[in-house]
Amino acid sequence: MRGESKQLQAFYRQLARQEPLQTSDPDAPARRLYDALIGPIAPMLTEQGVTTLVIAAERGLQAVPFAALHSGTSYFGETYAFSVTQSLQLTSLGPPTGAQGRMLAAGASTFPELAPLPLVEQELQRMNNDAGVDRFLNNEFTADVLLDMALQNEYGYVHIATHAEFLPGGPQNARIYAGTGAIPMSRFSDVRQGRQEKPINLFSLSACRTAVGDGDSELGFAGLALQAGAKSAAGSLWYVDDIATSAFFVQFYRYLGQGLPKAEAMQHVRVDILDGRIRQDGDTIIGADDAPLLTNLTRGQQRRVSTGLSHPFFWGGIELLGVPW
Repeated sequence: MRGESKQLQAFYRQLARQEPLQTSDPDAPARRLYDALIGPIAPMLTEQGVTTLVIAAERGLQAVPFAALHSGTSYFGETYAFSVTQSLQLTSLGPPTGAQGRMLAAGASTFPELAPLPLVEQELQRMNNDAGVDRFLNNEFTADVLLDMALQNEYGYVHIATHAEFLPGGPQNARIYAGTGAIPMSRFSDVRQGRQEKPINLFSLSACRTAVGDGDSELGFAGLALQAGAKSAAGSLWYVDDIATSAFFVQFYRYLGQGLPKAEAMQHVRVDILDGRIRQDGDTIIGADDAPLLTNLTRGQQRRVSTGLSHPFFWGGIELLGVPW
């Protein structure tokens, strides 16, 4: 495992710096990690026609950006739909049942001591759900609103777009920032108690480093969302670009609205980005259906994505946890 750990560190450096991943080189970190983790079962997956996987990641493997691993031909997240879990025994893999319910979408774009997130308002406004969306922005996004409404069975989806902070020591030291202050993730245990009969279908955290934690809270915020009673959770493995992340989630929910299972919807977004169907056009990020995902980008924002979004830095860290459908 020591060799893989060094490869993972080198891989993260390449991703953070948006360096070429040199996927044609068998010794590149993306290739070495693929060969170690996926290579031994790759022939069986092909032979059996597997298209969706649930990866049970032990401690030490939960920070692996599986989507960005490369076979020499394609990225793993391009070829497969997948989700990650701490334990298969704790993951209910039964088929989806009935209508999934309304969406609760909450976010904060301005903060007293943190950098603003100017695209959060657009992200929330462009969230679609056939059963309806209730949106709460900035001062309307309070701890009581979020936690009280998340207890209501009518909500099948909870989407939060804000800053997050994960400190060692467990849920009491992990927090997301509402429009009126920080909310410790330990408070979400109340949601689990109140939603035992009808769990949240998907809890998405559009914020930085929400899918990686420490020994006390494996899989980070998104893992804590699973512990709060969600069937599935989505989060990120590193400090993500807010333009790419907002666009990713808007397109992801469009695919969910078309009836795609969650892991397949996420796979479709990755493929769309790699194939250039999700792209920048002036001050607009265009989606796979040629409809805008984000508009009115500033010149600075346009420069940040002017070379495209295909590098795995922009999409490889967004991960689905729990049930893949």
